[in-house]
Amino acid sequence: MKISCIIPVFNGERYLREAIESMLVQTLSPFEIVVADDGSADGSVEIARSYGGIVRVVTQPTGGPAATRNLGWKSALGDYFAFLDADDLWEPEKLSRQAACFEADAELDYCVTHAKMFWSSPEEAEMYKDSTRAGSIPGYATTTLLARREVFERVGAFNESLWFTDATEWFIRAEEAGLKLHVLEDVLTLHRMHAHNLTRRRSDESRAEFLSIVRSALKRRRAVT
Repeated sequence: MKISCIIPVFNGERYLREAIESMLVQTLSPFEIVVADDGSADGSVEIARSYGGIVRVVTQPTGGPAATRNLGWKSALGDYFAFLDADDLWEPEKLSRQAACFEADAELDYCVTHAKMFWSSPEEAEMYKDSTRAGSIPGYATTTLLARREVFERVGAFNESLWFTDATEWFIRAEEAGLKLHVLEDVLTLHRMHAHNLTRRRSDESRAEFLSIVRSALKRRRAVT
């Protein structure tokens, strides 16, 4: 099973090495690791290249998160695509557990895992330790996804006009296309919360964009009923 593991990054030198290492310790080894760099001005590219041939680096002028994910999967050579943001982590069995789902169901198109937040700040970690936000949730996000290459040929690329909800909008289109999804209940993806999360820094814009894509999806559904 040839899985291309894609890390989109923009000025992510602080956590990028941890993300790469969480791919390298997978119990099912990736076919390749592709770091897609969005014009970083820090040491992200140098960190990725320090791994030698294990990690392949592709770059572009800054175009945003969706454009960077598109750069990654369009450069990938595998039959399956998995994504991990540069500040997040996978549990070691993430790929093997998902691969088993595809082996058990030849008609499966894409699979996601549950995800769980963790906080870089000790103060926030203590604040949220008993909160519902600290629990696991179904991960309708690229960081939990494993999908056949053909899925992207059917659903299309991530919408590069979106900066916060490109993954959500892609999942909506995948559902509208009638593709077969399996949701693993295991927490196999860890989402890091820190001061520089894009949706935290620009929360109002994120909410407005989310409402816009939901309205668009509802209009499409009404048009076909």
